[in-house]
Amino acid sequence: MFRAGLIITGFIVIWSAALYLRKQAPSGSYRATLVLTEGLFIVQGLVGIAMFLGGRRPHDGLHWLYGILLVIVLPIAATYISGRDTRREPLVYGIAGLFMAGLTIRAFTTGA
Repeated sequence: MFRAGLIITGFIVIWSAALYLRKQAPSGSYRATLVLTEGLFIVQGLVGIAMFLGGRRPHDGLHWLYGILLVIVLPIAATYISGRDTRREPLVYGIAGLFMAGLTIRAFTTGA
């Protein structure tokens, strides 16, 4: 699931940059990808909780922080851009995606 998270966040960063630089409004498929990304990280969190209940523990306690941040970054970004100019939407989501890619890498390194 680590690879899926890294690939999809990287894809969001690239797609967001293309939309922002071309001055295009986000499409429905772009927003659907954001929803799917959020769903992926929620599923990862649920799997992590199931593993914890099964007796597996992360290598570092920061793993929990990274997991929680991965789930709340996109809703925070959505709240920030709510009611604002759609021109900034890809920029905000692109920055959020870049942050999430970094969090994904850190979560992987602290969970092993």
